[in-house]
Amino acid sequence: CGGAVLGGGVIAQSRRSTGRAPPVTLATDVCLAHPPECDGPDHFTARLLPRTFALRAGRRVEHHAGVSVMLVSKHGDTHAFDWTNLLHWSSAMLYSSLVVQSNSFELRARLRAATATSHGRANLSALGRTLLPTIPASTSVVHCSGAASSGTPAFMARGAHSEMFALLAQSASLSIANALGIAAPLRPPLALCTPRLIHCFDGLLSFQPKGGSSFKDRLGRWNREMLLTGRMQQAGPNLLAAPFLAAAYRLAGSSPAAVVLPPQRRRVVLLTRRTQSRWTNRPEAVRELRAIATGAGVGFVDAGDAEALGRTNLPGGGACYAARPQLELWRDAWLVISVVGAHESNLLFMPSWPQAAGLLESTNCGFFTDSYSTLARAVGTGPRPCRREGRPRPSPHRHHLLAFFPTSLDPSPSLVFFFLRAP
Repeated sequence: CGGAVLGGGVIAQSRRSTGRAPPVTLATDVCLAHPPECDGPDHFTARLLPRTFALRAGRRVEHHAGVSVMLVSKHGDTHAFDWTNLLHWSSAMLYSSLVVQSNSFELRARLRAATATSHGRANLSALGRTLLPTIPASTSVVHCSGAASSGTPAFMARGAHSEMFALLAQSASLSIANALGIAAPLRPPLALCTPRLIHCFDGLLSFQPKGGSSFKDRLGRWNREMLLTGRMQQAGPNLLAAPFLAAAYRLAGSSPAAVVLPPQRRRVVLLTRRTQSRWTNRPEAVRELRAIATGAGVGFVDAGDAEALGRTNLPGGGACYAARPQLELWRDAWLVISVVGAHESNLLFMPSWPQAAGLLESTNCGFFTDSYSTLARAVGTGPRPCRREGRPRPSPHRHHLLAFFPTSLDPSPSLVFFFLRAP
């Protein structure tokens, strides 16, 4: 469903902004009216209305106590609300979490003021629903089978079910509850787009879904602001991201990396793609990379193709992707060698130096983007982009390097070697 027109209730916008539009809006005693039909990926036409107006609309109404959170993904400056793109969904969920964490004191004060104004009529002391208005309620939702399943709902996206979309949304909501200092359930309930349904809330937090730029670009601006103001380090983990990551690991049935491994226990992981940016010389590359890793005294893991990572088969047929194997592959790797693609969104679960060196990315399809570097910077993995056109030279930033290299160096053993020699 689609762009929201704000109206009614007590609406407070945070003053600190990482873009042109105020990043966070807190509305109380407000309702969201879904349109007659849940829109496609290029529209967002749901409307925020005062509760008194919504109750006169003569439509089915659901009331939700607590502070609910509305989360959407947005690709560009105008339209493109396709939630099935994992990169943009990850960027939107992480940004929504971080912008509330970085405005925590102000938003807590506004929440206290709204509670006092309501004179006990509104319950603003606990997290309510996680509202995902761009995902139609008709979307197929299952639970993955097998030991890797976390119990997180798996939404049908681009031909297969995946736990990642619900897990990232619930992680954002739990991080937001942490920032607001309010109680939260272990698994926040989700609310999808139901045609003609009106959701009414004691409180609703939203992030300017219709106006402004894509959430990926907003995340990049947030990174720059945090660095300029000294609220985020140039290198090392970003503490503001810790509640989001901790929630994601818990929901996936896992835990974050706890120790820095000695060199002999480091793992270099190769993760390729079967459906895009396919390496035609993959067997030769595996042999050469394994030899390089062995010579450097570290382990080498051929993780296969990303299309198979975390995949389980549903009893009735079809694929379901569990989140835990995806998180843990990036968590346990010291270096990941991979091709550009949305699977790299899980880079946000990679520890910072010295627990991990980062990502070595092949752009043999000719596509270049700084999106994954933006995600890594936001959580503190901290790679630094560079481009290598000839024989690579040692870099003082090799521990935090995100390297892009052309087809002629696909893959580049000499460049990998500089990673493996890092102390």
